[in-house]
Amino acid sequence: MNNTGMSTTLNPGPIPLDVLADAEAIIAAVMAGKKPDPALARKVRDRAERITEDIRKKHGVLNIGSKAIRDLRDA
Repeated sequence: MNNTGMSTTLNPGPIPLDVLADAEAIIAAVMAGKKPDPALARKVRDRAERITEDIRKKHGVLNIGSKAIRDLRDA
């Protein structure tokens, strides 16, 4: 069979392979009833903090939850 026109990329999606691997390792540990490796947890937490900061720089503080809660409370 000739697949020369088809991609052989393992991950054509938008999520990088290292992020998927980290997520799978965390999920496997939690499902086994164990704590994730501290170094891996720190790595994931650091990545999340960088992403959060990038969003703040790009869009400012997004405070959409407060308005939604007030609207629901006052309805």
